[in-house]
Amino acid sequence: MINRIAKIKNLGIFSEYQEDSTLPEFKRFNLIYGWNGSGKTTLSQLFALLESGRSEIYPELEYKIQTDTGYITQNNAYNRKVRVFNRDFVSSNIDVVFGKAKPIFIIGEENKKLVEEIKKDEKILNGDPEKPDDIGKIRELELKKKELSKKEEEKGKCFTDVAKIISTETSGVLARTYRKNNAEQAFSRLETKQKINEDIKRIYSLTLRQSEKAIIDELSIEDIDKKAKEIVREAKSILKRTVESAIIQRLKDNPDISKWVEQGIVLHKKYSLSCCEFCNQPLPPQRISELMAFFNDADKQLKDDIDALEIEIDMLYDTVKKVAAVDKANLYDELQSNYLVVVNKFNPLKKDVLINISSLKGELEKKRINTSLPLELFSDITTESFVSALGAINAEIRKHNSKTTNFVQAKTEATEKLEKHCLSEIFDEVKALEADIVRINQEIVQLENGNPQDPANPGIILIQNRIQENKNKISTSGTACKEINERLKAFLGREELIFEVADEGGYFIKRKDKIAKNLSEGEKTAITFVYFTIHLRDQGFNIKDGIVVIDDPVCSLDSNTQYQAFAFLKNTVKESSQVFIFTHNFDFLRLLLGWLKHGKMKQQSEFYMVNNYFDNNIRRAKIERLDQLLKEHESEYQYLFKCLYIYKSDGTIASVYHVPNIARKVLEYFLMMMVPNSDNTYSKLEAIIFDEIKKTAIYKFTNNQSHFTGKGFDPSLVPETQNNVKHLLEMIESVFPGHYKILVDSIGLSTQ
Repeated sequence: MINRIAKIKNLGIFSEYQEDSTLPEFKRFNLIYGWNGSGKTTLSQLFALLESGRSEIYPELEYKIQTDTGYITQNNAYNRKVRVFNRDFVSSNIDVVFGKAKPIFIIGEENKKLVEEIKKDEKILNGDPEKPDDIGKIRELELKKKELSKKEEEKGKCFTDVAKIISTETSGVLARTYRKNNAEQAFSRLETKQKINEDIKRIYSLTLRQSEKAIIDELSIEDIDKKAKEIVREAKSILKRTVESAIIQRLKDNPDISKWVEQGIVLHKKYSLSCCEFCNQPLPPQRISELMAFFNDADKQLKDDIDALEIEIDMLYDTVKKVAAVDKANLYDELQSNYLVVVNKFNPLKKDVLINISSLKGELEKKRINTSLPLELFSDITTESFVSALGAINAEIRKHNSKTTNFVQAKTEATEKLEKHCLSEIFDEVKALEADIVRINQEIVQLENGNPQDPANPGIILIQNRIQENKNKISTSGTACKEINERLKAFLGREELIFEVADEGGYFIKRKDKIAKNLSEGEKTAITFVYFTIHLRDQGFNIKDGIVVIDDPVCSLDSNTQYQAFAFLKNTVKESSQVFIFTHNFDFLRLLLGWLKHGKMKQQSEFYMVNNYFDNNIRRAKIERLDQLLKEHESEYQYLFKCLYIYKSDGTIASVYHVPNIARKVLEYFLMMMVPNSDNTYSKLEAIIFDEIKKTAIYKFTNNQSHFTGKGFDPSLVPETQNNVKHLLEMIESVFPGHYKILVDSIGLSTQ
C-alpha cells in the first residue's frame, strides 16, 4: 500500500512538491478533488509510472514515495501492480479508423498499437497523403502492371506486324496459317540475327512463288573432243596420200565430170553393161581400159577412205547440230538469267564448230579429185570452248534439276530463311522489350512478394496478410460486445450506445440504431472507463492485491449519468487493495463523499484536494486536506465564496489566474437563487437592484476574463480583479445581507 508522497520534482506543475507533515497518510480509499488544470491528471501520471520507475515524458523526474514495505524512488520499479485510468489512458485506448465509409472504433492500448501498425502498413500499400510523391506499393504495382502490359502489347504488336510481313514475303504460302503465335515461336528459336541481302531475298521470294518444273535432260556429246581430233588426224593423213594413174586430162580438169564418169564405171561393172546407159551406144573396149587406168584400185581405196571419213564427219556434224539448248522458259525464273548468258556463249561456239567441220569436209572433197597430189589440211575442228560452254549449260540445267528434285525442301528453306530474315529485322527491338519485361516482372514480383535480399522491404502480399492478421488480432483479442454493452449500459444508465463487431476488426458503435460517427468526449471517457474496468480482471492484475487509480471517470457526462457512473465505479473498486479517485466535478464529489464518509467506509477513507499556489510567478501544485466546506456542505458554493472572501492579491498576474472563473461561478450560483428562471446571466443581473456601473463591471469581468484564450492576461487584470471581487461581494451583501452573513459564518469567519 502507498502511504505518503514525500517528494515530487520535475513532474509538470508538481515541480517542487514536498510532503506536508500534517497531511494524513493515504488509506485504502482516497478521494482527491481539484479544479481542471490544478494538477490531478499530472499526479495520476505519477502513479502510472510506478511499476517501471521511469518516464519518457519526464526524464528528469524525481520522487520519493513511502509504502508499507519502504520507500520507492525514481528508476526503481514498484513491486505492486498499479492500474491507472486518466486522460492518457483514454487517448491510448480508443481510436477511430474508417472502413467502408463507417467509423470503426478501436479499444485497448494493444489494439491501438495494432491499428497504428495497420495504418503504417496501409500507408506503405496506399501511399502517404501528406507526401505527394509517395504513391504506395499498390499504386506502384498498378503502374508496373500497366507498364508491363504496354511492353507486352508493344512486343505483341511487333510479332503481329512481322507475321503480316512474313505472310507477304512468302507470297501467301503461309498467309492463311501464319499468325502472331507462329512468329513468337519461331523467334524463340532464333539465337542470333540471320539477315540476308536483297538479291538472296528476291531469289527466295521467287522460289516460293514458283510451281514445280519438269526435269531437263542435260546436253551430251560423248567424246566429241576426242572424235574431232581423230577426224582431223585422219583427214591430214588422207590429204597427204597420193595415187599413181593414167591421166585423162579432161577428167582431171573437170572434177565433176570425173566423178560422174567414175560413178558410171561402177554402175557398168555392177550391172555388166556393154552399152552406155546415157547414149545407148556400145562401150569401146579401149575407152574402158583408159578409164580403168585412170580409176585404179589405189585411187578407189583412197576415195573409199575419203567416203568413210566423210561419213564420220557428217555424223559429227549432225551430232553437233542436234545439240540445242532448251528455251529458258523451261527453267526456274531465278536461273533464267544466268542460263541465257551461257546459252548465248554456246550458240556461236556451236556454229564455229559446224563451220570448221564443213570446211574440213570441203578439203576432203578437193582431195577426191586430186588423188595424185599431196595436200595440206588447213581446217581444224577445235571443240574445247564448245565443250566448256556446253558444260556451263549443263551446270545451269543441273541447278534447275536439283531444285526440282528438292522442290519441297527448297520452298521450306526459302520460307525459313525469309522468316528468319524478317524476325531478325525486329530482333533488337524485341530483345530490348523482353529485357524490359523481365525487369518489370522482377519488380512486380518484388512488389508482391518482397525482396529476399532486403527483409526491411516486404511485399504487398506479406503486408496485406500482416494487416489482416492484425485486424484478426483486434477482433479476437477485443472484449466481447455483449460484456461491453452490458457494462456501458450499467455505467450510463441507458442503452444508448451499442457495440457491434466490425469485420475489419474493432467495433461499429450505434446510437439509436444508427452508426455513431462522432463520439463526445464524455462518451469516449465512458467507453474507455468501461474497458478499463473489464481489464481489471485480467490475469496479469489481481484487484484484491493491486492499486487502482481513477481520474475523472465522469468528465463531460450529464448529471443524470453521474449517478449510474458512481454506482458502477463503487461496484468496480469495492474489492481493491487501494484506490485513488480524482475528480473536479463537485456533484460527483458529493456522491463519493456520501459513500466514503459513513459507516465502515469512514475508517478506510481519506479526503484530499489539489491546490495551486504561486512561487515567484510560477504556478505550482500541492496536496492538501479537503477543505471542510467541500467535505461538509452539499454545494461548492460556500467553498467558492470562501475563495473570494479570503482572496488577496500580491500584485502579480499569477495570483489572479484562477479568480475570474471562481467569480463567474459564484455569480451564477447567486443569480440562480435570486432570479430562478431560464434567462441568461446578463438578463438576471439586470433584474438585480444594485449600482449599475458596478453591475456592468462585474458582468464584463466574469464573462470576458473567465474565458482564457491562451493569449495571456493584460497587466490591468490585477487591479480589475481586486475591484470586481470587491464589487461582487458588495452586491451579494447589499441584495441579500442575511444570506451573506450565513455564508461568512459557514466558513468560520466574522463579518465584523
